[in-house]
Amino acid sequence: MRKFALNLKIIIMIKHELKDDQLHISIENKDFSYRIPLSKLESLIDWKVGRDKSNVLIIKNVSKWTLKLFTRNITTMNDVREFKGIVQQYCPDNTIDWAETEKAVNVQSHYANLVLDLKKENLSEVQIIANLKKKYKLD
Repeated sequence: MRKFALNLKIIIMIKHELKDDQLHISIENKDFSYRIPLSKLESLIDWKVGRDKSNVLIIKNVSKWTLKLFTRNITTMNDVREFKGIVQQYCPDNTIDWAETEKAVNVQSHYANLVLDLKKENLSEVQIIANLKKKYKLD
């Protein structure tokens, strides 16, 4: 019987470096990089999903920078979790609700996909928000 050893290594998708109290972040295969002041790395926001201001989903206490970095382009939860590790490395006492942050990224991505299908399926903005509220159990 032969035994095989696998050489597994962790692939780092987010490169980061601390310079002059700013975190320099670049994400592999993306054409952008960010410089985030360390003092703002743990900033919280209430994320709003939807176009109609009277009918939006609000997800509270989420990471402002996670949503800025990972809701405009296709991303994976591994990217989000890797960024979470970076935030926790530099701001270990942060008050970010990471479960809600992951939910916000998922809801925003799902919303963006539904908006693209809006014309095909003849859905209204109200129907899209209602579907997301039900699926993600949001108020």
